[in-house]
Amino acid sequence: MRDQIIGYYIEHNDSLLKEFDHIISLMEGSLVNRYGPEFADKLKTEVRREYEKLIPEIPYISGVRGWPLNFFLLCTAQELAVYKGMKMHCKPVGEVWEVCHEALRLRTAAIPKWKRRLLRYFMSSPIVKAIVKRRARKQERVRLGEFEIEYLIGEGGDFDFGVNYLQCGNLNFVKNHGGEEFAPYVCMSDIALSDALGWGLIRTQTLADGCDHCDFRFKKEGTTQISSRTPEVQETIERIRKKEG
Repeated sequence: MRDQIIGYYIEHNDSLLKEFDHIISLMEGSLVNRYGPEFADKLKTEVRREYEKLIPEIPYISGVRGWPLNFFLLCTAQELAVYKGMKMHCKPVGEVWEVCHEALRLRTAAIPKWKRRLLRYFMSSPIVKAIVKRRARKQERVRLGEFEIEYLIGEGGDFDFGVNYLQCGNLNFVKNHGGEEFAPYVCMSDIALSDALGWGLIRTQTLADGCDHCDFRFKKEGTTQISSRTPEVQETIERIRKKEG
């Protein structure tokens, strides 16, 4: 895979840790409320250490088309670090995901409103739709690093356009670094992202659930509708929804 680089982030180690420290700082109050100050401090230290270990292993995909995938890979590595740090203390995987989900909610809430509006517009912009339509008509499968993607145009009113992930670099990264049980939870990052960025994402299955593809469907002004075919993950989603009201 000539477009994928391992080790790219080594020289960015300090800036990535600084960003990670900021994310953890957003969680300060929540972690203290959940675990108390002593354990919260210990957890922050251990999770940071795990992330630093992962940084040299995070894949980087070169080129403009790799930008969104690189963002997701970095988020995945951060969440995997939380999993590894909390697993040392025998925390249940569902509880780990609750912490990650809450962190992502706080992180997306901190994005300036103008930037969120811009990202929302871009997602449903004519240029994006034109690109998807062209690739869908050609039945083009795009391979970027360990990702393989195919595109669809919506027919009727169910969705505007869709993306099927036939292979996923995020899934491979998590599995290759000891987080196989955590993999289907990581896919649920898209709940907070879709809500915050207005994706209107509908998804009923993922590769991490054991399915043959991830079925992303996007609908302008639509509501986020994401579920998991892994029962434990679905139970966690429903518990979080009930908690969030």
